[in-house]
Amino acid sequence: MLTRQDSLRKKLVWSALICFVIPLAVIYLVTNYFTRDIILEKVVLNAEDSLKVAKSEINSIFEQTLNLSNFVLMNNEIRQMLMVNKAELASPQQKQEYAVNFSKLSRILDDLFIQKDDFQVTILGVKEPFYTNYSHSDLNPRLWYEKSWFPNLNKLPLFSSYWLGEQVQSAKTKFTFVTMGRPIKRTASIPIGYMIVNVNERLIRPYLTTNENQEMILLDASGVVISHADPSRIGEKLLWWKPEGMERTIEIEGKKYIYVEQVLESNDWRVVSLIPLSAAIDKNKQVLFISFIVQALFFSLFFGLLTIRISALTKPIRDLSVFVTKIGRGQLDERNGIRGHNEVGHLAKTIDFMLDRIQEMFEQITVEQAKKRKAELEMLQAQINPHFMFNLLNSIRLNILVQGDRENAELIKSLSSLLRMTINRDNEFIPLQEEADTVLHYVRLMNFRHANQVRVAYNFEDGCEQALVPRFMIQPLIENAIIHGFEQFDGEIFIDASMERSSGSELLQITVRDNGIGMTESKLKELQAKSEDDSETQDGERKSFSGIGVKNVFQRLRLVYGESVKTTIESESGVGTTITLIFPFECERAGAQRVDGNSSG
Repeated sequence: MLTRQDSLRKKLVWSALICFVIPLAVIYLVTNYFTRDIILEKVVLNAEDSLKVAKSEINSIFEQTLNLSNFVLMNNEIRQMLMVNKAELASPQQKQEYAVNFSKLSRILDDLFIQKDDFQVTILGVKEPFYTNYSHSDLNPRLWYEKSWFPNLNKLPLFSSYWLGEQVQSAKTKFTFVTMGRPIKRTASIPIGYMIVNVNERLIRPYLTTNENQEMILLDASGVVISHADPSRIGEKLLWWKPEGMERTIEIEGKKYIYVEQVLESNDWRVVSLIPLSAAIDKNKQVLFISFIVQALFFSLFFGLLTIRISALTKPIRDLSVFVTKIGRGQLDERNGIRGHNEVGHLAKTIDFMLDRIQEMFEQITVEQAKKRKAELEMLQAQINPHFMFNLLNSIRLNILVQGDRENAELIKSLSSLLRMTINRDNEFIPLQEEADTVLHYVRLMNFRHANQVRVAYNFEDGCEQALVPRFMIQPLIENAIIHGFEQFDGEIFIDASMERSSGSELLQITVRDNGIGMTESKLKELQAKSEDDSETQDGERKSFSGIGVKNVFQRLRLVYGESVKTTIESESGVGTTITLIFPFECERAGAQRVDGNSSG
């Protein structure tokens, strides 16, 4: 009877539970995997859109800066004024003319720049300042000549610009500017002046939003922060940033971010967006969690209905299990009475019918067993004990021996021993020495029957005589040699046995050779082909004394020892035949019993 823990209903319920839970988990994991990429892609697209807006606004500021500087670089009057060396003006008229031109240009530049409070414009001569739109008390324009980057302006091509983030210290406060420097050249290589425009960083800052879900940064080409919503981070060098390119997902101080950037057209600076990966995934988790809860509720409902249905379906099986347990206890007169149009009802009906048939068979078997015991008793009374025959032969042998006829007494002894070995079929394996003794008895009887003298000699290596071999393994080979090898004339047969070792295993090699007429090459090939053929021996071929032919010997060895058996047949016409058998050496084998073939009593 199935225990409560092993009941079919419980197994079905658990199976249904597994069939529901596994798909639910797989759906959750797969959905999480694919929707995560979709949400990340959406976050990236939104970040790129916001960056494009910030990039456009910042570019407009830088483009305005370039347009202002282009006016100065393209103005011929300014270029001519920068080329005049005031120290070389000798006459008062030249000095007066220079002062008038300078005043005129200053008014033009004031009209252009004076209203731009967030732009500091400086026009420098080669040796001294030419024009500024700011007070020199706020910033001394001569300090530009001392900047470490100022000599780089001389190396720039015509109409090129040099950009950097600059913090300027005035008498009142410290300003943070985005600085652009451009050389004013008379030719492609000779500068006549310089224009430096400082754009207040506070113009850029409003376009860089920073909140818990996104952070925007303006970086220069070396990864230094040019502008940030947090002014304290301006000038910070981002060690994690790589100019050769960044992955979409990066890790900063053990926290993962989504990285997006937009390169400015005005220079090689870029606007960078960092979005915490956890913030993007949290949205995905919320959607997945709601979906999982809904699926779990439907699962619970379906599982409850399925459990009720399983209980109804398995009730007949439980009742049938209880009934079968009673039958196992011997209550064969019980009947289950379960009926239905399904498999369980059909099975229950079949069991009831089977029990009816079993009762009928019990009654029939009881009658047949009584008749069988009576027949066996009559058969036992009619049997003759084989041991009575062996004892009778032994008594005749002793009587002949007493009368002095030793030759016939030995023949009867051999016949008795051979019959005993033939009739006793219980032992499949016997020691090699007993097999050799059986061969000697057989040869003695064959010599008597055919009036010839076939001599048998054997030479066993020490220990080989106790090796177990299949019964009647050598006798068919001897019989074949007497009948075919000597053609019933005199001859000699030699049986050799030795032990060999190969690959750590002990093998027994038995060689049976005769000096008979031998075989031709065609006859030898025919015999070899028959010996390798594993097909069943026809009844007409079994004409030997033991009912086992040469072919059967090879087949028996292959069946017993498998691939470990090696058999060879060699023969030469007029010289004789040699048969070699090699198989595992065994002195003990399960089921092998010793039967003395020499015993005749």
